[in-house]
Amino acid sequence: MAEPASVATGRPLRLLVVGGGPKALFALEELAARGAGRGCSPDHAGPRLEITVVDPAGPLGAGTAYHPAQPHHLRLNVASTILDAPSTGSSVSFEDWARTTHPELGDEPYPPRAVVGEYLQERWRRMEEDLALWARIRHHRGRALAVERDGCRWRVEVTGVPQMLGPADEVLLATGHAAAHEGALGATWSAALPLRPSVLPVQEMLSCEHVPPGCRVAMRGGALTFVDGALSLTLGRGAVFRPEGSGAPRLVHHRSPEEPAVILPTTRHGLLLDAKPPPGQPLPEVAERARAQGAAQLESAGPLSPPRVLDLVVEVASEMLSGSGAPVQERRRAVAHTLETGAEPDLPPGPGRAERALRRSIAVAEGSRPGGPAWALGRTWVQLYPQLTAALRGSDADHVTWSRFLAAAQVLERFAFGPPLEAARMLVAMLDSGALDLSWVDAGTALRSDGVHGIPPGSAAPDVVVDAVVPPPGLRGITDPLAQHLLDSGLVALRPGRRGAVVEPDGTALTSAGDRAEGLALLGRATEDHVIGHDTLNRHLHGETGAWADRISRRALGSPVDTDQHRDSEETA
Repeated sequence: MAEPASVATGRPLRLLVVGGGPKALFALEELAARGAGRGCSPDHAGPRLEITVVDPAGPLGAGTAYHPAQPHHLRLNVASTILDAPSTGSSVSFEDWARTTHPELGDEPYPPRAVVGEYLQERWRRMEEDLALWARIRHHRGRALAVERDGCRWRVEVTGVPQMLGPADEVLLATGHAAAHEGALGATWSAALPLRPSVLPVQEMLSCEHVPPGCRVAMRGGALTFVDGALSLTLGRGAVFRPEGSGAPRLVHHRSPEEPAVILPTTRHGLLLDAKPPPGQPLPEVAERARAQGAAQLESAGPLSPPRVLDLVVEVASEMLSGSGAPVQERRRAVAHTLETGAEPDLPPGPGRAERALRRSIAVAEGSRPGGPAWALGRTWVQLYPQLTAALRGSDADHVTWSRFLAAAQVLERFAFGPPLEAARMLVAMLDSGALDLSWVDAGTALRSDGVHGIPPGSAAPDVVVDAVVPPPGLRGITDPLAQHLLDSGLVALRPGRRGAVVEPDGTALTSAGDRAEGLALLGRATEDHVIGHDTLNRHLHGETGAWADRISRRALGSPVDTDQHRDSEETA
């Protein structure tokens, strides 16, 4: 058995972690749990592990997405029950924590992201306390620019530091959302119109100074960041949304004089995201039976090709609709059409389609309308997501096959991971009040670097443009210096058509030559497509984090046998 680094070299193992958000938090919590499982206690010889976390700003644990300073109308888009207690046992679940620290939230399933950030900060502090028994951890403020080999160790170039950090035995890249990408409007904007290059942080990007009251706002994108932007320009400026009063769940938008005159989104596919059902809403019996059958197939299937995964999704979704009374082939054709085109068969392109699709999804989510093909596809994708993504991990499908799968996956995500009902109802209330106009979505109007293209007849030009498209996951097309360096240096490899780096099951990167880059690991969005589904706070979805923690703890502490023998020898000395 190999000796731990602190014994073999006479010094602690040195770890550089790039990124201080939730992915880094979950990884370090797993590492802390491994130490607790070994019964680690303060060592008179010093720490077994030295950790430096490189992140441009605090607070550690929350990252930019959950920064505690953001407005409270920006809410979590997944039920907070996903934040369970970590394996260290030293922190509680979000629900238990919020019950004490934010009792005003009650049973709110979608709390403000700022409050989630407070919780993640607290978990980071507890994690540091857990690690303090056998490790030393510090925060270096800066942005990582490059990672370079130094013999069998590593150094990291960081902004504002004349010398590279290191040498380190291990580097973990858990960088989260990128800062810039090739498709950003701000990279090549040449139009005379004022541009706000992003939605977040809303206090800066969407302030009244930059987006004045009464102006016409064109917004590129119709996904969740668009929802953030639309709510920030209404709810965030004093608007009030109240129930209609008739007993129906419909909301009425009482406008504020600080709002823009109108918000005009544009999308690539001519539709917004569908509303999601309330958390915990059970599936109808026939749909649950179809889900269980699909799960059973996946349990015994092993790795699957992308076409087989999509076939299985269509098959399960069609079975979910078997209670409708429609013939099997008719249901299957409707589901396949919806997956291929992005809309149900009775929603052809044209004026009013985007609004009808949104209102329909709300009615289905409320239970006032039976679910159709879009609902069935969305529920199938959500319910079987862990098994489906595991079946696709490391797929060797060719470029064309994978591109087709990605196009279908984008449709499925629009049906599966849309806004909560309350936010969707606010969008409809904004349509009713005139604050939101989807005519540009229906017309296929596009916002490009040279301005607005395809404004429908009778519609005026905007006064300001907002880019609500966030950088994609992966490394391809990302213009951050670190991402470009990793690709240019060959330290990581991308398969044809994939966006993210190829990694081993323990997160270790594979180089462009196909070798393990020992000591260099990537977790999270930078590995998207090789490992699928990183926009989540679900720490159980991927196994790489735990396997990485196993490997680091073995290097720092030795195998469990080594550690026990070392402790016994000290006690008998």
